[in-house]
Amino acid sequence: MRSPAVRFAVVAVALVALVAGAVLLREPTKPYVITAIDYHFHDAHPTLPIAPGRDLVFKNAGRNVHNVTIPALGIAHDVAPGAEFTIDDIADRLQPGSYDLFCKYHQDRGMTGLIVIAGG
Repeated sequence: MRSPAVRFAVVAVALVALVAGAVLLREPTKPYVITAIDYHFHDAHPTLPIAPGRDLVFKNAGRNVHNVTIPALGIAHDVAPGAEFTIDDIADRLQPGSYDLFCKYHQDRGMTGLIVIAGG
Protein backbone atom coordinates (compact mmCIF):
# COMPACT_ATOMS: atom_id res chain seq x y z
CA MET A 1 0.00 0.00 0.00
CA ARG A 2 1.29 3.44 -0.94
CA SER A 3 1.63 6.24 1.54
CA PRO A 4 -0.85 9.12 1.42
CA ALA A 5 1.86 11.41 0.08
CA VAL A 6 2.61 9.07 -2.84
CA ARG A 7 -1.10 8.65 -3.61
CA PHE A 8 -1.52 12.44 -3.54
CA ALA A 9 1.44 12.91 -5.89
CA VAL A 10 0.06 10.32 -8.33
CA VAL A 11 -3.37 11.98 -8.31
CA ALA A 12 -1.81 15.43 -8.76
CA VAL A 13 0.26 14.28 -11.74
CA ALA A 14 -2.81 12.65 -13.31
CA LEU A 15 -4.85 15.85 -12.89
CA VAL A 16 -2.09 17.99 -14.40
CA ALA A 17 -1.93 15.59 -17.37
CA LEU A 18 -5.71 15.79 -17.86
CA VAL A 19 -5.75 19.58 -17.72
CA ALA A 20 -2.78 19.86 -20.08
CA GLY A 21 -4.46 17.46 -22.52
CA ALA A 22 -7.70 19.44 -22.40
CA VAL A 23 -5.84 22.69 -23.11
CA LEU A 24 -4.02 21.16 -26.08
CA LEU A 25 -7.25 19.74 -27.57
CA ARG A 26 -9.38 22.86 -27.16
CA GLU A 27 -11.63 23.91 -30.02
CA PRO A 28 -10.13 27.40 -30.48
CA THR A 29 -7.30 26.01 -32.60
CA LYS A 30 -9.81 24.62 -35.09
CA PRO A 31 -11.63 26.84 -37.58
CA TYR A 32 -15.16 27.97 -36.78
CA VAL A 33 -17.33 26.64 -39.62
CA ILE A 34 -20.58 28.18 -40.85
CA THR A 35 -22.43 26.12 -43.44
CA ALA A 36 -24.86 27.55 -45.99
CA ILE A 37 -27.67 25.05 -46.57
CA ASP A 38 -30.15 26.32 -49.12
CA TYR A 39 -31.58 29.41 -47.38
CA HIS A 40 -30.02 29.11 -43.95
CA PHE A 41 -26.61 29.67 -42.35
CA HIS A 42 -26.03 26.75 -39.97
CA ASP A 43 -23.96 27.77 -36.90
CA ALA A 44 -24.19 31.47 -37.67
CA HIS A 45 -25.82 31.90 -34.27
CA PRO A 46 -22.90 30.78 -32.08
CA THR A 47 -23.31 29.98 -28.43
CA LEU A 48 -19.56 30.41 -27.88
CA PRO A 49 -17.60 33.43 -29.07
CA ILE A 50 -14.89 32.91 -31.68
CA ALA A 51 -11.52 33.13 -29.95
CA PRO A 52 -8.41 34.86 -31.27
CA GLY A 53 -6.33 32.72 -33.60
CA ARG A 54 -9.29 30.91 -35.17
CA ASP A 55 -10.20 31.02 -38.84
CA LEU A 56 -13.80 31.44 -39.96
CA VAL A 57 -14.79 29.04 -42.76
CA PHE A 58 -17.97 29.32 -44.84
CA LYS A 59 -19.00 26.11 -46.60
CA ASN A 60 -21.77 25.96 -49.16
CA ALA A 61 -23.59 22.64 -48.77
CA GLY A 62 -26.66 23.92 -50.59
CA ARG A 63 -27.82 23.82 -54.21
CA ASN A 64 -27.48 27.53 -54.91
CA VAL A 65 -24.66 30.04 -55.09
CA HIS A 66 -24.58 31.91 -51.79
CA ASN A 67 -22.84 35.04 -50.69
CA VAL A 68 -21.14 35.88 -47.43
CA THR A 69 -21.33 39.56 -46.60
CA ILE A 70 -19.84 40.89 -43.38
CA PRO A 71 -20.26 44.67 -43.46
CA ALA A 72 -17.85 45.24 -40.54
CA LEU A 73 -15.04 43.72 -42.61
CA GLY A 74 -16.13 45.08 -45.97
CA ILE A 75 -16.34 41.49 -47.25
CA ALA A 76 -18.88 40.29 -49.82
CA HIS A 77 -17.80 36.95 -51.30
CA ASP A 78 -19.75 34.47 -53.44
CA VAL A 79 -19.46 30.78 -52.54
CA ALA A 80 -20.47 28.21 -55.17
CA PRO A 81 -22.18 24.93 -54.21
CA GLY A 82 -19.58 22.56 -52.74
CA ALA A 83 -17.03 25.36 -52.28
CA GLU A 84 -15.78 27.16 -49.20
CA PHE A 85 -14.33 30.54 -48.27
CA THR A 86 -11.98 31.18 -45.34
CA ILE A 87 -11.26 34.33 -43.38
CA ASP A 88 -8.00 33.79 -41.52
CA ASP A 89 -7.75 34.84 -37.88
CA ILE A 90 -11.19 36.45 -37.83
CA ALA A 91 -10.90 37.57 -34.18
CA ASP A 92 -7.67 39.39 -35.01
CA ARG A 93 -9.53 41.48 -37.60
CA LEU A 94 -12.47 42.55 -35.42
CA GLN A 95 -12.88 43.94 -31.93
CA PRO A 96 -14.73 41.75 -29.42
CA GLY A 97 -18.47 41.94 -30.02
CA SER A 98 -21.29 40.75 -32.28
CA TYR A 99 -21.28 41.20 -36.04
CA ASP A 100 -23.98 40.66 -38.65
CA LEU A 101 -23.52 38.58 -41.76
CA PHE A 102 -25.88 37.76 -44.60
CA CYS A 103 -26.24 36.33 -48.07
CA LYS A 104 -26.93 39.24 -50.42
CA TYR A 105 -28.89 36.92 -52.74
CA HIS A 106 -31.16 35.40 -50.10
CA GLN A 107 -31.27 37.92 -47.26
CA ASP A 108 -34.97 38.48 -47.99
CA ARG A 109 -35.54 34.76 -47.27
CA GLY A 110 -33.95 35.14 -43.85
CA MET A 111 -30.43 34.06 -44.73
CA THR A 112 -28.79 36.14 -42.05
CA GLY A 113 -26.55 35.37 -39.12
CA LEU A 114 -24.34 36.63 -36.40
CA ILE A 115 -20.80 35.95 -35.32
CA VAL A 116 -19.53 36.75 -31.86
CA ILE A 117 -15.88 37.62 -31.37
CA ALA A 118 -14.31 36.92 -27.98
CA GLY A 119 -11.87 39.21 -26.24
CA GLY A 120 -8.18 38.36 -26.32
